[in-house]
Amino acid sequence: MKKCIILLLILPLFLQCQKKMELDLSLAVNSNELHLTAEEGTTHIMVYADGEWEVNFKEDADWISVDKVRGSGNSDVVFSYAQNFGASRRVTLVLSKGSEKQEVLIIQEGLEVALRFAKNKFTIPKHGLPTILPIVSNVEADFKSVDIEYLYDDETSEQWVTNGALTDEGFTFEALENTAGRKRSVRIYLTLVDAFDNEYMSFADVDQTVDEAFLVHKHNTATRVTRSAKLDTVILSSNIGTHFPNIEKNVTYEQGNDWIEEVTLINDSLLILAIRENNSGLERNANVGLKLAINGVNLVELTHPVFQSAEDFEEYTFEELRGLIVAASGTATINAPLKVLQGIVISDQGNANMETNPNLAYNRMDLTETYRTAYIQSLDGKYGFRLKFTAESENTLKRYSKVNIAVDELTLEKEANPMRYTITGIRSGNIVKSEAGTASNVVNKLKYISELSDADMYTQVTLRDVSISIPYGSYMNVNAGYTNKTNWNTEGTTTPYLDAIPTNIYDGKGDNMNMLVNANSSWARNAVTKNSGTIAGILTHSKLLRFGGGEGDVGRYTLRPITLGDIRLNNASVAQTLVEWNWLPGGTNTCATGVINKDGAGNVLPFIGTGKMNTTVADATSGVAFHPVCHSNPNSKQVYNNALQYNNVKWWNAQENRGEGIVMQFSTTGITAQTLVLNFSVGGGSGNDANNHIPTYWEVEYSLDGANYTVLPNSTYAVRPLTQWATDRPSQMPALRPLSFKLPASLLGQANVYVKLRAKSDICATGSPTGAETGRITAAMPGTSMRLGFVSINYIQ
Repeated sequence: MKKCIILLLILPLFLQCQKKMELDLSLAVNSNELHLTAEEGTTHIMVYADGEWEVNFKEDADWISVDKVRGSGNSDVVFSYAQNFGASRRVTLVLSKGSEKQEVLIIQEGLEVALRFAKNKFTIPKHGLPTILPIVSNVEADFKSVDIEYLYDDETSEQWVTNGALTDEGFTFEALENTAGRKRSVRIYLTLVDAFDNEYMSFADVDQTVDEAFLVHKHNTATRVTRSAKLDTVILSSNIGTHFPNIEKNVTYEQGNDWIEEVTLINDSLLILAIRENNSGLERNANVGLKLAINGVNLVELTHPVFQSAEDFEEYTFEELRGLIVAASGTATINAPLKVLQGIVISDQGNANMETNPNLAYNRMDLTETYRTAYIQSLDGKYGFRLKFTAESENTLKRYSKVNIAVDELTLEKEANPMRYTITGIRSGNIVKSEAGTASNVVNKLKYISELSDADMYTQVTLRDVSISIPYGSYMNVNAGYTNKTNWNTEGTTTPYLDAIPTNIYDGKGDNMNMLVNANSSWARNAVTKNSGTIAGILTHSKLLRFGGGEGDVGRYTLRPITLGDIRLNNASVAQTLVEWNWLPGGTNTCATGVINKDGAGNVLPFIGTGKMNTTVADATSGVAFHPVCHSNPNSKQVYNNALQYNNVKWWNAQENRGEGIVMQFSTTGITAQTLVLNFSVGGGSGNDANNHIPTYWEVEYSLDGANYTVLPNSTYAVRPLTQWATDRPSQMPALRPLSFKLPASLLGQANVYVKLRAKSDICATGSPTGAETGRITAAMPGTSMRLGFVSINYIQ
């Protein structure tokens, strides 16, 4: 009880003391530092004073306010603050009474700061352009508080970044044009210090090159989508990614209107297209144009075509399909439900010249291969595929038609040297859409032979300024008795030995390749011409064991015309004849026996021009021999003697381990030209096993004195023995092989030029089905024959 009484007595005394203490203060606050949360709110501070006082903020601040600017005596100040969407921030509240002051530091928490450049390296072109570097930030409200600094690679040179500022779009500045003649660089620093003195810094390096601005496609050059709404991403390559916000975008519609909803450029390299659903029932297309200009001058312009089908199938582009196999060669099963390959058919159903028909035996062939084969190329003509149908009856593709082929579960095959692609396992049901077309559907790829590349494989090309190397006979200068019996070859056989025959062609630059015409083509025995012009066809690659070396190499590329109309040799010849040896009666009659003209020394004389021909073997004899160039009579398979044959010569000197050859001598004095071309047709042996040991590999040499010869680069060619009936020899040929070579320009303007066809090695055939190149010529072997049907030296001015 006493304790309670004592406490009651003490408490009033304490309260009296506290009140006395407060009244004694002139100006005080209950706290000189306040910490606020990031959310908006209100709070107050207590003011103790014995008179009037005023309230002010030491710094400008738009996020905080007070309920009064002056007061008197003991009171409180209530202030309101907004939510902080940036870094932590501070402001100082100042209370003053006369000369006395009390400061209250108010700190409001903020976000976890993000302030950085989107990447640390940017490259811009030489031009003076407004530039925007994208940033990642959540403190837009604090942009004015960010310190910006520049560190140039050469502080003594021009300070070429001007008017730098942080905006909602990013870090913007004006780049002055680079006239320094070298790449120059600057490092741009962004620094933000928050209310707790935490420092946040980011930097980016900007290289300004001396390059012009560019903007090109990196991969797909067009967008192709199905009828449903799509968001398509196009990858670009450029050095103006930082200027994307300044690029002008427009859409030009070829079919339909306003179906491209949005065009956006982002991330320095991406074009994003928002495409509406196509309910029009028609395929529609448009062009998206991108343009960057400065002072009215267009620096870059890019057009991106957009195609939208009226179908629900999604397109599998040629590039995507080719990309399934990364290795140099291989196969892959296509896993692509509801995807189609769209392209233009460049082959033709039922055409006999689509593919090399394979031998099942030396005298038996699968003649359906050509009818099971088709070719399709992309709409822009850039790439092509060979198509293999499961059966002849499944191939329904018509030339020039635009088709959609469902590719799911089909097999893609990639082959090397040259790189080419084949899709196999196709049935007619895979053709989900086909629209008839005309020749205008096909991109016209007009090229010289030297301009061909692997990218042209299985596409249609038109070769310019071309001529046929051996301009006599037909497209099938072959013993017709060895090829298939047809209406235009009534004396053929039902057990054919071969189908495709190479027809060599050369162009106005002197380059050459083989054109292939199958014996079953209705125009195979049409007469050829000496004129020049264009030849259109499908660029292919074929092995012809009967004519080529190794497994039948007849060149990296071969051309297959579709119809006779694709061969348009209607212009004057691009080449003039300097000297020509042929042994046709009158120089033109292919269906009669000719004679050989010689001088007193035994040299064979030409039919046109001045020159002579002989062998390097002194005792070689010559005479006329079979030459299958007669083409006019389908009821006859007769072969006439109008070729030159050197008889029983040892073309490989086994004792000295060197080759012998045939030498042509002529003059080029007074000839003004760019190119010399050697054309000839050749065969070995006499059609029996005793003549299999003709050397397989030969090469071309040239000389100005007839003693010192130089090998013509890349002039190796193969000579197969001539065919013998009823003997299993798949590598023997029933025709002479046509060849063409470009001779060096150093042979022009010379009084004497010597060109030699010389055996390169002792490799030869043997008398067995697999003995194409398994033999070696020995000293004990007798001589064998070499046959020339035609030899000419032409010049191209």
